[in-house]
Amino acid sequence: MAPLPRTILGIDSSTGACSVALRRGPDLLAVRREDMTRGQSERLAPMTEAVMRDAGIGFDDLDAVAVSRGPGSFTGLRIGLAFAKGLGQALGIPVLGVSGFDAVARAARAAAKDAGSVLAILLESRRADLFLQVFTPDGVQAGAPAALPADAIAEHLTASAAAVPVLLAGDAAGKVAPLLGDACVRSPATVPDADHVSALGLALLEAGTESPAVPLYLRAPDVTRPVAS
Repeated sequence: MAPLPRTILGIDSSTGACSVALRRGPDLLAVRREDMTRGQSERLAPMTEAVMRDAGIGFDDLDAVAVSRGPGSFTGLRIGLAFAKGLGQALGIPVLGVSGFDAVARAARAAAKDAGSVLAILLESRRADLFLQVFTPDGVQAGAPAALPADAIAEHLTASAAAVPVLLAGDAAGKVAPLLGDACVRSPATVPDADHVSALGLALLEAGTESPAVPLYLRAPDVTRPVAS
C-alpha cells in the first residue's frame, strides 16, 4: 500500500513580500501572498489561518513546516523563523529551513524556456552589495553564496556564462542585467514564494534530510555600538 502524501505548510517573509502556502504531496492546496516590507509579525498568523481555512483542513493534519531561511531582511527572517518554530513546537512536527536562493531557482527553472543555461539568483539586500548564488545548468550550486556589488557580479557572471547567456532571477536582477546586456536573459521569478518553499521542504521531508531552520546571513547586521560615556 502506497504511503499517504505528506502535508506541509510553507512560509516566507524574508524579502519584500510575505506568503504562506499549503501543500499535500504534489498538490498545492492553498496560498496567500501579500507585498510588504514590514508588518509580517501582524500578518503571518491571519494568513496562515486563512490558508488552512481555504484548504479545509486543520493544523493537526500538518506533517511539517518549511520556512525560508534567507538571505533577506534581518527582521523579516527572524519573524518568519520564529513563527515557523513556534508552530512546529506547538504541533510537535519538524520545521525545515529552505534557502531563498533555492526557492527562486525552482521558480526560475519552472518558467525557463531554456534549462541549459547558468542561473544566477540575485536578491536585494537594500545595501550596495547584492546577494548572489549561481547554479550550474544541472541545478547544482556553483560555489558559496556571496554579497557583492553589481559590477563585481557582472564580471563574475561574464566569466561563468561562457557562450550561453546567463539566466538572471531575483528581485535585484534588474541592477545587474544592464551591465550584461545580451549576455543575459531575465526570468520573471523575483522573490522567494511559499509555494516553492513548501515544495522544497516536502522534498527534504520525504528524503529524510535534515535542514535546520537557521538564518542564512551573508553580511553583518547594521548595528551601531553605543558610545561609552
